[in-house]
Amino acid sequence: MSSTTSPTPQPPQIQCTPREVESHLATGELRRLRRSTYIPADPDVPDFTTHRTTRETLLRAVRNERLDGVVALETAALLHRGRTLYEPATVHLVVSWNAAGLKRGSRRRPPNRPTSRELGPRDHRRALGTRPFVRHRYDLADSDVVDLDGLRVTSLERTAEDCARFLPPDRALAVVDSLFAIVAGAGERPWDRRDEINARAARFRQALLTRLDARPRERGVRRARAVVMAATPWSQSVWETEARRLCLIGGITPPEPQMPVRTAAGTFYADLGWWIVRLVLEIDGLIKYLEDADAVLAAQCWRQAAMEGAGIHVERTTPAEVADGEAFLARLRRILPLTLCEEKPVAALRTRSESRRQQGAQW
Repeated sequence: MSSTTSPTPQPPQIQCTPREVESHLATGELRRLRRSTYIPADPDVPDFTTHRTTRETLLRAVRNERLDGVVALETAALLHRGRTLYEPATVHLVVSWNAAGLKRGSRRRPPNRPTSRELGPRDHRRALGTRPFVRHRYDLADSDVVDLDGLRVTSLERTAEDCARFLPPDRALAVVDSLFAIVAGAGERPWDRRDEINARAARFRQALLTRLDARPRERGVRRARAVVMAATPWSQSVWETEARRLCLIGGITPPEPQMPVRTAAGTFYADLGWWIVRLVLEIDGLIKYLEDADAVLAAQCWRQAAMEGAGIHVERTTPAEVADGEAFLARLRRILPLTLCEEKPVAALRTRSESRRQQGAQW
């Protein structure tokens, strides 16, 4: 499966002499990404904007310099119009195997930079996370590579498989949910085509499970199966996805995404809901308030009043509260009946830190 995308907005070009570049670096006006690749440095710009600019600049370098590799993982998902839990700055590339082994470049390491052997495991992971390019070496079939905007990119199906296998579960499910929505065609007014969307999603799920069945005992397959089985085309934001994942790992019956609520004012579709207890959960991100906050708040109150008039209790939360996983789960356990909080947790969807906390709680 493949996808098309419109040309990506290009970051601003940096045209300076080497002496000017050094001056701008010293004053903090420029930030170096890699050799001969720089972006403007502005401390007032939000991190997600800086990350996006960084990623687009690096992708331009891949395209213009014809760097070896196929764009993969979260970078590929974004090129397929998918979503990610956090805005990534790193570009992931799958490169060909080098039979002669990797050869380090001739560049000298800065004198204040420790070697990899001197770093502990955690610092080593952090250092790897700051690399502009992360290169992976594994086999790709020709059918797993498509061309998007002049870039070689893993196909949508292969991107979903790789993200499910190799990303932490929270990031993996956010990406895979969004790719399910793309494959199923859950765009404008998806509720009018529920059966069609569910059928397409079921076929995509089976295709991914078939791929995973062909990789017995390979790394990440168990986690990937859990991600694929939990994925849905109905999640309309990454924080709705994360709320569902937290329920799954916390032993709470997962809510229905885009739950229909019929009211006197019409049918509304709640972000998440438990129809059995007539409760919905709305996740209010800040982005919806940027253009006309008063109008959005008025519509929000009218919608909530209509649902409450139909006998539905509405709880509201924010992405920041969902991101604080333990507190979010504690709140749900307070408002949901005990019968909905006795499910078997899906341990494969826990992140590494969540697994450590769970083991500590058992001790």
